[in-house]
Amino acid sequence: MSSKESEDLARLDQLAFKRREKCSDVVRRFYRLPAAARRHPDFSLLERAYPWILVPYSLWPIDVHGLLQLLMDTIGAGRRVTEELLLLVDLIAELPSPTEQNAVAAHERQVRVGSYEGLISAQHKFDLKEEMLSQKPEFRADWEQMKGRFDIGKYRDPKGIIRRRMVLERNFRPEGWELSWKTREDRFRVIFDAFCHKWVLYGMEWEKPLLQKLSVNVTPLGTMIFIPRYWSFDHKRDLKWKAVTSLHRSRDVRRQGEKLTANQLARYQDGTRALRLWQEAKAAGRKGVALSSWVMGKLGWDARTDERQLRRLLTETMRQQSRPSPH
Repeated sequence: MSSKESEDLARLDQLAFKRREKCSDVVRRFYRLPAAARRHPDFSLLERAYPWILVPYSLWPIDVHGLLQLLMDTIGAGRRVTEELLLLVDLIAELPSPTEQNAVAAHERQVRVGSYEGLISAQHKFDLKEEMLSQKPEFRADWEQMKGRFDIGKYRDPKGIIRRRMVLERNFRPEGWELSWKTREDRFRVIFDAFCHKWVLYGMEWEKPLLQKLSVNVTPLGTMIFIPRYWSFDHKRDLKWKAVTSLHRSRDVRRQGEKLTANQLARYQDGTRALRLWQEAKAAGRKGVALSSWVMGKLGWDARTDERQLRRLLTETMRQQSRPSPH
């Protein structure tokens, strides 16, 4: 085993949700591809996509494991990658920053065990509701009815947990949402969802109700705060806003405001013009100091301006446009 393969497997060990168990096959396969596969004209595409396997699962925009398997199957068979697959890799080519990955990885380790205490101040509200629920005769009666009508053990996972079906953002429903009453499992799933709705649960763990928590979760597109319907929310006291903000800002979030937004737009417009002028000057054969001076002159900048300011503007603009940095 190469040292790099060993490092990547160790990285998976540090990630939550059994990442080594689920993804080590892709890591091992990647590093043990034969020389012929590494000479394949599309191998560089696989190299661009591979680092996503080491990114926290909450940040995956698609099934990265499946994508890498598909790429290795294609390259291993000596076939060229399709235009559609090339487009897919191009769209996800930019990785989350190391800061974002580390912050989300740490958050995932807490979420994995159901702990949001690092972000939530009002844990006592959950504890009280959970204790009251477990003692409610009506709740126990409903659960006994469930057990009397269905073989509950058939639906538990190895940890003894039965989870309700997920409710997606903006009230979209998962595939299979339509009512099906044909099989016993169909009927159980619908009734169990209704049971969880009544008691605000995300599932049952053996005989313990898994009450919905006030939670903060990272998704590939943003940060979601979920407030259970039973929760009397105090926006000043219930969340540790400094910790929530720190987690969210790890994702390259910049300060915003009406004035800042106008300034940022103006700078982006300046950068776009500078980039166009830079490319025009390079095409005309200008190089080095002559290249920078010509662009700054066209921008109307003072001749004494340090050319590093121009370089920073160009790099910033190219990053915003997801283009390679200037050489």
